[in-house]
Amino acid sequence: MRKVTWLHRFGLVSAVVAAGLATTTVAAHADGYDTPRSATADGAGSTYAAGLAAAEQRARQAVLAVGHDCTPGTYNTFMIYSSPGGGTWVFRSTNYAVCVD
Repeated sequence: MRKVTWLHRFGLVSAVVAAGLATTTVAAHADGYDTPRSATADGAGSTYAAGLAAAEQRARQAVLAVGHDCTPGTYNTFMIYSSPGGGTWVFRSTNYAVCVD
């Protein structure tokens, strides 16, 4: 009986993952989702969560203003200001999505 090495097993798993990623990309293009869109916006709130949500919501709305029927996409969000007492939190967020033309 042949012993399966970790390198052989790793190669098999890598091949399966690569096939899955390739299929996902093809399926997305087949549905017409082939136009990448991104937008950046700032948002502020009186709490950390409110500021974060405001920035992400504004970035998402900016993407939807130029594209229609877009995927949820991903966000890159970071804090750009917080007041010394913690009463104001300001964030900058970028939404990366793929939309139908």
